[in-house]
Amino acid sequence: MNFDGFDFDRNTTAFLEELDRSRRMPHAILIECPDSEKASALATFLSMLAVCSQEAKPCGKCKNCLNAKHKSHPDIAYPKLLPKKKAYTVQQLRELMKDAYILPNDAAAKVYVFENTDERLNELGQNTFLKLFEEPPQNVYFILLCKSAQSMLDTILSRFTIIRIRGQETFDNETLDTAAKIIRGILATQEYPLLKTLYVLRDKDRAGNILTATKQSLRDALALLSGGEAIGDSKLARQLAARLTRKKLIEMIELCDSSEYKINQNVNINLLTAWLCGEFRRITWQR
Repeated sequence: MNFDGFDFDRNTTAFLEELDRSRRMPHAILIECPDSEKASALATFLSMLAVCSQEAKPCGKCKNCLNAKHKSHPDIAYPKLLPKKKAYTVQQLRELMKDAYILPNDAAAKVYVFENTDERLNELGQNTFLKLFEEPPQNVYFILLCKSAQSMLDTILSRFTIIRIRGQETFDNETLDTAAKIIRGILATQEYPLLKTLYVLRDKDRAGNILTATKQSLRDALALLSGGEAIGDSKLARQLAARLTRKKLIEMIELCDSSEYKINQNVNINLLTAWLCGEFRRITWQR
């Protein structure tokens, strides 16, 4: 990937590189970031990636890339609100859904970038769009930008790959220790140590930080597999990199994101930890 002209944090670039390397670039991406400029920059990069006409994407020099960078590409849409409306209307979204099935003009793909979706895409709008997100047309990409994904329905979140831009995270020693125990539980041959450690997620005030610290270790392992360096515990990252493939690490990162949102929805924590433990084990041992 060519990141010239873009200044993303290491977590974001490593995650994007692994998605690209494993050929898992998703058709639906949700960018969660409190800084709208950073979120917009990432959406622009992903749009360039989708429409670039060169083999090494995004080249940043072809006509498609340049038009995408300046937000003037005919195949990249930035839907706006109708006058005097605070959210997208059902009729507006239905028209966009029809448009998604029309072939692109200049590029081989079409991209729809929805800004401020935590304000503009209400529950009715999300349900209206759900069918399209489930069965999207070929070579059509949807990018949703929001400050917080809390307002998005679980049915939407489950169909999107979430990229959270937070920059460099700092954690207290207790959080780091707990996250390390989760990682060691993932790598363990027996299930009980992992299940026992996951029960700490019952403390909702700590759960988010613990899952974020766990993701940091997983991303460190991704960085090592890409020839980079670990930000946190390098020994733990090396153990993960030696045991897990890039694909498995990405799936676990996405699993942590999904778990955090489920916790915020007040799900039964006993059922959640059992499910989370099972999913970690499934990913670890799958071929």
